[in-house]
Amino acid sequence: MDGRGASRRARGRGAARAVAVAVTLAALSSNCVRSSAAPGSSGEQESSPPAASKETPAEELEDEPAPAAAVEIGGARFTVIYDGRAPVPEASIEDWIRRSATLIAEYYSGDFPVPDLEITITPSRRSGVGFGQHWDGKWLRITVGEGTTPQDFERDWVMVHEMLHACFPDLERRHRWMQEGLSTYLEPIARARGGNVSDAWVWSKWVRMMHNGRPGFGDRGLDRTHTWGRVYWGGALFWLMVDLEIRQQSKGAAGLEHALRGIVAAGGNGRVTWSTDKVIELGDAATKTTALRDVYTRMADAPGDVELDALWARLGVLPQEDGTVEFNDDAPLAAVRQAMTRAPDAGA
Repeated sequence: MDGRGASRRARGRGAARAVAVAVTLAALSSNCVRSSAAPGSSGEQESSPPAASKETPAEELEDEPAPAAAVEIGGARFTVIYDGRAPVPEASIEDWIRRSATLIAEYYSGDFPVPDLEITITPSRRSGVGFGQHWDGKWLRITVGEGTTPQDFERDWVMVHEMLHACFPDLERRHRWMQEGLSTYLEPIARARGGNVSDAWVWSKWVRMMHNGRPGFGDRGLDRTHTWGRVYWGGALFWLMVDLEIRQQSKGAAGLEHALRGIVAAGGNGRVTWSTDKVIELGDAATKTTALRDVYTRMADAPGDVELDALWARLGVLPQEDGTVEFNDDAPLAAVRQAMTRAPDAGA
């Protein structure tokens, strides 16, 4: 969830005791961290808007926390502040942050799109990773339960989702679907490319959830229809169609990652506010296509429905009755499907 306008004091409230850990992501080819979780393991929450937390923090805290130490390993620095105390061993949280940031940096070709992030961990008495928020490309705040296991961290989506918000420019409020949709769409792709989940897991999730993003009766396009389904999954569907359009227009020479890298190279991350026109212009220039403009015209300015069953068939995604999927590698867009979730060979 992308939080805007909150004060840093509201973000940073906690005990005087805080621990800072910095993880730098240079030379990621040699420092890559992989998850040992079984691909497609069950129990993960869906990428839906985090509801306001109803949990009671493990401790009610008033003082402003201050980092006590920092460790740096290269290009991007992640300062971890424990809001009172660490709910689980600090090494587990640090590994989780390192793994999540590495997945994103690899998608962006080795460099994390912002130089540093301050991440506040708020403890709760529950298990698992809970509510997450992002502000201004600089700060994250995520709730972690006292009963959270290493397996919970390995299959978590929240940290990757929130970190991705820091990688894309702020837009006008009516374009919030573009920001939330991008984090929702890219989170499983980054995890699949890094070996954290399987290709089949990604596509089964999309088959299960993408229909929530389709326009309903009276819909006026993504810029004018701001329901939960349209903001998160309509936005994800938009980026799916952009990714497909780029790959088809470029005949496989480019994908969405190239558009996003071009935006970042021009200074576009969560620390700046841009117009949607600027995002589209730079993204299309980076891929030498008109994909972003074409899909935006169809889906943001108008309802732009997508017939998902027909799309899955063209991609060679075969939904099964038990909720899994199988693949038809002879389908017209099978190669495109494979390219979306598989990291390119080194040097490609």
